[in-house]
Amino acid sequence: MTILLSLIAAIFTIVSAGFGVTTLLVRRRITGWDCLALPWLLGTATVSLAIWIGGFLLRGIALQLIVTAFCIGLGAIGWRCWQKFPAPEQRRTADKIDKVCLALFALELAAMFWFSFQHTLGWDGLTVWEMKARFAFLNGGVLPADYFSDVARRFGHPEYPLLRPLTEAWCYLWIGDADQFWIKLIFPIWYAATMSILFMAASEFSGKRWVGWIAILLFPLVPCVYSAPGGVQVGYADLPIAAIYIGAVFYLLRILRDNTRDAMSIFVALAATLPWMKREGTILWLAISLCGAVAIYRRRGLGLAFLSFLPGIVVMAAWGFFLRLVHAVPSRDFIPISLATLKANPGRIGPITQKLFIEMSDLRAWDLFWVIAVVALICALLRNRSAVTAVVVWLWIAPLLCYCASYIFSAWPDFSAHIDTSLPRLLLQLTPVVWLLIAVAIAPKIDIYSSANAA
Repeated sequence: MTILLSLIAAIFTIVSAGFGVTTLLVRRRITGWDCLALPWLLGTATVSLAIWIGGFLLRGIALQLIVTAFCIGLGAIGWRCWQKFPAPEQRRTADKIDKVCLALFALELAAMFWFSFQHTLGWDGLTVWEMKARFAFLNGGVLPADYFSDVARRFGHPEYPLLRPLTEAWCYLWIGDADQFWIKLIFPIWYAATMSILFMAASEFSGKRWVGWIAILLFPLVPCVYSAPGGVQVGYADLPIAAIYIGAVFYLLRILRDNTRDAMSIFVALAATLPWMKREGTILWLAISLCGAVAIYRRRGLGLAFLSFLPGIVVMAAWGFFLRLVHAVPSRDFIPISLATLKANPGRIGPITQKLFIEMSDLRAWDLFWVIAVVALICALLRNRSAVTAVVVWLWIAPLLCYCASYIFSAWPDFSAHIDTSLPRLLLQLTPVVWLLIAVAIAPKIDIYSSANAA
């Protein structure tokens, strides 16, 4: 019981920091489904960055106290701001269908917690993420510099960013032990955040609330969500980065529809978090930031469009500089991107395409999800040729093509094995966006720009 209470306290500080950051970024009261997602997504980013930066000067109990005070302070500031904001407009009350669906969603979340506790951490969950968290915990919350330069630890990818491991380390500091069982409690929270944003996005941009319920209630029927590497049960970073990505997509779509400062601020913050979660986050950040810059330019001007890139660039530049400073062991998964390599490996394009088709056709992992996705793509393009459809399609297809193209530069002796190992997890990162596309495709043909209050 003491461990559980300590873990709840750690989660509370994360949510407090995230609530404060969210409230400072917006000019309204966040309510409902926003409260289930943004405080956690932005809170984990804030706490991990605070630990990383504070770790240059402090460690141990001093670091924990300072970061805790910072989190509580942000929460207090956020609460004061929230009280000053005008009350939100009256929203529609929940009907019987909403209540039934909400009960089913609660059972779904309970099942995800159960799945998580029934499994041990997977290979990447242990060697890439939990190992960093354990080393940080044993070193007072700070990863020792020699961890990054130790060639013997290359298999653990020391060059990977630290949002996930420092979030785990923060919980370990509160628990007082690197407990691999209790740390699994935090992974379904990312799942809950993913579903919260997917519900809002599917409801608002299909114009029908029932479409949002369908999206989140059918989401776990894709087997790999809970039964494969990268799923909610094994402690990988793929579902958390999917949560951040669908959040950035949602607020980008709100920029297109509402052109509000709030949507732009949250979009930029979530987009900048992507490269701090995982290495592939750089690809996701580039895809969505290019799209966001175009939207912001058309509505707010060229200056703000350029500034929207700045937070993400700062995060990537700071992390890259740190890795050079500590002489981090470089990854051996890929060779440097060059035109010469591209010319030398055109023969890989066919096998990569074949592997992609085989993976998407794997009924044991995906059931009929990708078949439905292709049908939804065709229907959306035929029935609803809007800016929203174009954005969602781009933010699915562009990262997918980049992921596949990256295998041209694979350094593995058998690049096919590299694909088999990582492609399923990369596809999982895009799954919530594809569900949003499905929601847009099956919705009644309406003017989505007039559906601001549909949810």
